[in-house]
Amino acid sequence: YLPSLTMIEILNMKGGFSDLKQSDWIRGCKKLGLIVDCSKGKGSHCLIINPRTHKQYTLQRKLHKFINIKIFKKLLEWGFEESAIWEALG
Repeated sequence: YLPSLTMIEILNMKGGFSDLKQSDWIRGCKKLGLIVDCSKGKGSHCLIINPRTHKQYTLQRKLHKFINIKIFKKLLEWGFEESAIWEALG
């Protein structure tokens, strides 16, 4: 949830969300202290688990900018600061 930004501003941040890949999110989530499990289930999806709240989110292989925005918003909902997310992705 990004209350102070318009959708255009969000799409243009940090070079855009369209450049992020599943591997970027996996690395970033690990840096944020989240559990990343790519071994369960079939296919190329990964399960992201917040160890504090036990909330889960599925990270798919094929990403585009709107899915990347959704993942970013999910991490914000989980209580991570915007700057910490960008730093982990950087």
